[in-house]
Amino acid sequence: MELVVQKYGGTSLQTTGRMAEAADRIIKETKRGSQVIVVVSAMGRTTDDLTTLAGQVSSCPPAREMDLLLSTGEQVSCALMAMALKAGGVEAEALTGPQAGIITDFSYGYAVIKEVDPEPVRSRLKEGKVVIISGFQGCPGGHEVATLGRGGSDTTAAVLAGALKADRCEIFTDVDGVYTADPGTITGARKYEQLDYESLSALAELGASVVHPRAAAAAEAWQIPLVVRSSLTEQTGTTILPSTLSPCSFPVIGVTSETGLSSFSLHEGADRREMRREWESGLPWKAVQHVKNRLYRIVVRKEEASYTKSLLSRFGGRPDPGRALVHVIFRSEEEKQKAGSFMRDLEYPQDCFMVETQPHVWSMDVPECHRVNICQALHDRCMKKEGAPISAAH
Repeated sequence: MELVVQKYGGTSLQTTGRMAEAADRIIKETKRGSQVIVVVSAMGRTTDDLTTLAGQVSSCPPAREMDLLLSTGEQVSCALMAMALKAGGVEAEALTGPQAGIITDFSYGYAVIKEVDPEPVRSRLKEGKVVIISGFQGCPGGHEVATLGRGGSDTTAAVLAGALKADRCEIFTDVDGVYTADPGTITGARKYEQLDYESLSALAELGASVVHPRAAAAAEAWQIPLVVRSSLTEQTGTTILPSTLSPCSFPVIGVTSETGLSSFSLHEGADRREMRREWESGLPWKAVQHVKNRLYRIVVRKEEASYTKSLLSRFGGRPDPGRALVHVIFRSEEEKQKAGSFMRDLEYPQDCFMVETQPHVWSMDVPECHRVNICQALHDRCMKKEGAPISAAH
């Protein structure tokens, strides 16, 4: 009997009508003879609404109580989904993350799953039940609850699939697969039929929000086939496989971007060795540009800008808010080097800077207002060749 893990995101559960559609999909899977574990996110914008509520009663909510509050969103979805399945004639049982045996560390808000006790879920599967699990949460000890951070339900699903040796893990979202760029903003973005774990991880780490980076890493570690597909259609989506099984070999994996960033320009007299000590002591930088080894431009998340400014004040750091990073992700550093002049030939708006991120990634620090246009130009340039092989199906 095939064991399948299905994860449904917030947009897939945005209303009770959407939840009923997801329940019908789960019921169809059981009728095919599969054992099914379902991981659910909070409905729609519930997590944002709960965060707003917390801000209305406290300017600095304690992390432990914040996690206790935020974990309730997934628990609502979990209970409602179990009710919907039972109303459809399917035996189902709802479990919180801790009840499902998910053990985390004590990093409230950004907890890491340390281990999974498979017995609570396995025993219910043996009873013929569909097991519904609240994503995004686990137990760090005793009767505590800790959350995994944004996108944590993806991680819950991938780790559970690995721990229980599932045959596949399906991530249901509002897009029908993994694309070469954001299909909502980039014209001509192309969907992968198949992709390898390493490429998915690179896309996820650098701004593609379709799957959380931790989930991609977990799927790779357990070698669990991962399928990214839409909950709104019956299309097959994108299947993630080991690189030995994925036929895609096009040199450019995709074009991504990260928003909500601030940049700092540093005067030429900044001491490189002293700055390096700051980085090693915890400066939360995302990217650095070196010009003649003397001029620096450092990019950080906007929520880290105040802290970074205090660290860089003696180096003459000047904050530049409203920035974004645009990335062209190559399959290798060698492919990136081949395309260097090819990428630089494009005309860019003023106030754009080349930055260092990863060896196989070509990155640029740009004004956020120009992000989409630059992504479009880079995608057009990278994907302009006729019949560029995106998968075996192309």
